[in-house]
Amino acid sequence: MEQPSVFWENTDLKHTFDQWIDEYISNETWYVEKDMDLTYLVHGYGVYAKAVTSISQSEGVLSQHLAHIFPQLVPDVVAVHPIHPWFILREIPGHPLRDTPDQVQYEVALREYAKLQQQMSGETERLLKMGVPDRRPAILKQEIESTLVEMTLGMKREQRETIISLKPELLSMCDELESGIPMSLDHGDLHGGNIFWEPESNLPMILDWGDATITHPFFSMRVFWNALFDLLPEEDDTLWMKKIREFRKIYLKEWAHVAPKEVLEHQMKIAEELGCVYRAISWHTYVTAHRRDKKDSSDKPAQWLKLLLEYRKLQCDTD
Repeated sequence: MEQPSVFWENTDLKHTFDQWIDEYISNETWYVEKDMDLTYLVHGYGVYAKAVTSISQSEGVLSQHLAHIFPQLVPDVVAVHPIHPWFILREIPGHPLRDTPDQVQYEVALREYAKLQQQMSGETERLLKMGVPDRRPAILKQEIESTLVEMTLGMKREQRETIISLKPELLSMCDELESGIPMSLDHGDLHGGNIFWEPESNLPMILDWGDATITHPFFSMRVFWNALFDLLPEEDDTLWMKKIREFRKIYLKEWAHVAPKEVLEHQMKIAEELGCVYRAISWHTYVTAHRRDKKDSSDKPAQWLKLLLEYRKLQCDTD
């Protein structure tokens, strides 16, 4: 496979990767499916081989660990390279949820994901040792302190001033999330393209754990709520908020044995808002900073901060 690549800076390393996956996939049959500066994915013989950069270095071992615990929910990992952040996983049957949006499938996926999070809440230290990033509320406070002002650059003056003025409130929100709900695994990018529906088991399969962190579990809903637009007949914010409230009840019902209803609802409200800042920092610190061409995603942090302001207003307008 001698071809230009945006991922590989070191041709010798690419050759090593080619040799490694050739043990599992014949070189004559595999082909490049994704060639990005942060991910290199090839497909062949019913498996995928994936190489990622250091910011997702735990993806292989984490995926393998989760597949062992949740074989019906996470794709099987065939091999993980002992040195490099490379791994091979079996081809996922079925289709991404967003290809043929179905409310029942989204509901089942949400319930199964909540159960996974609850079970993994007892393994946070083990996951941290695997290299899964620590972004618990105390760490998030430090991230807000060091990045908030910089992330507002490029925003309109009024929006920028509003975001900066919210800093004390955002830090207080972090403090409130420190207790009440056990910390757990956040997938980091839980949308309908990363959840497949497996027709034989009639269950979801969740993949692409490269953005996973240890943090407050409810932050996962920030991206999932955006994915609910898939279920709407048109892009309407009022309908979207109605759908969020519907799915919020489904998700929190799975947590009813963990904390009182008022605690769950309060922390969800915080996580939905603070989660916008959490996502802005994800792009700023964990993605864009590692890209070769930072312009590819340099506007993402500001977009998420704007969403915080828009989301707050939308909630008030639809109450």
